[in-house]
Amino acid sequence: MGRSFSFKALSKMETISKLKSLTKYVLYNILDSLKQNTKNILLIRLDSIGDYILFRNFIEILKKEPKYSEYKITLIGNIIWKELAETLDKEYISEFIWIDTKKFHRNIIYRYKTLRKVYSKYYDIVIHPTYSRTYDTDNIVKMVNAKEKIGSTGDLSNISKWQKKITDKYYTKLIPAQKNIMFEFYRNKELFENLMGKKLDIAKPYIKLPTNYTFDLELPQSSYAILFIGASANFRKWNIGNFGEVAKWIKYNLGYEIVLCGGKEDMESTKIFEQVYNDTFLNLVGKTSLIDLLFIIKNSKMIISNETSFPHMAVALNAKNIFVISNGNHFGRFIPYPREITESYFPIYHPEIEKDLVNYYKLSNMYGYGSQLDINEITPQQVVIKITDSMGG
Repeated sequence: MGRSFSFKALSKMETISKLKSLTKYVLYNILDSLKQNTKNILLIRLDSIGDYILFRNFIEILKKEPKYSEYKITLIGNIIWKELAETLDKEYISEFIWIDTKKFHRNIIYRYKTLRKVYSKYYDIVIHPTYSRTYDTDNIVKMVNAKEKIGSTGDLSNISKWQKKITDKYYTKLIPAQKNIMFEFYRNKELFENLMGKKLDIAKPYIKLPTNYTFDLELPQSSYAILFIGASANFRKWNIGNFGEVAKWIKYNLGYEIVLCGGKEDMESTKIFEQVYNDTFLNLVGKTSLIDLLFIIKNSKMIISNETSFPHMAVALNAKNIFVISNGNHFGRFIPYPREITESYFPIYHPEIEKDLVNYYKLSNMYGYGSQLDINEITPQQVVIKITDSMGG
């Protein structure tokens, strides 16, 4: 009786085990089938905030293109614009992979872990749309497990000739690009038009403010001007005392309140501004998120800024009276904005450029990939003259 019971119990256990194995087998096959039926695109974009602003609208266009509409899009992005992308573009992007580009370049362990994460997934198509490719980013493309790898023929501004000769082979398709200097929004448009084989109906970058975001900073009730004192490199930062002089002129001649914005690294500079300006102002330096800045821009009457990401955000928001101080760096690529995109963008250049502005082609070839001119040779008087000429004041 006991032996019979033991045999039946064992038989029952074997049956349960077989059922579990069969269930697991069926589930795994279903999951494998679903995985195979999922189409995946990997976009790689690791440059700065301004670059992202001039590129991001093409993600929506790609997602809505019938040929790619069934694909899930994963974006490998620069962590500095994480907040912008996850707030503004999550409707079109299924997954984000963020890279700290400084750590990626300097920290071999971080680099290894990042590449292992990228390599662990399979993608049908990889698209690296950046025109000025880098050796580091091309090596990410190399490591991606994908059938098709698409990039731009690009240039040699961020990569040496011998490096590019090697990394060109990492791509299955390099999309041709015109060799002349081109405004960066149009450069992105060129690539996606060639990728899709048709003209795209998009005339300018645009940003729609998020409706589910709580903006809780208290702004002036009356008209205000924003002075954005930050930039990604010191050679692009105009002297803070000059900003103070211009702020005084704006307050006493136009009657606008002054709102000072910038990054945390600019907080010490506000002490000098306060001494020069010597009046009340709203100090938001180091106190705002990227999304906060969008709302601050949208409600402003005037913007005075270094040539950095801030004016690109302003143009995409259709802001008015955008005055941009520049030593000419990346002339033709990121500055000036073409008039057909906006008539509210007014650059103030180094005197060496100002005296030769009619020779656009010459200037773009001289400064399209960098400028050594001293931004602080631009005077506050130049900015004031540009304001009065542009606003009729």
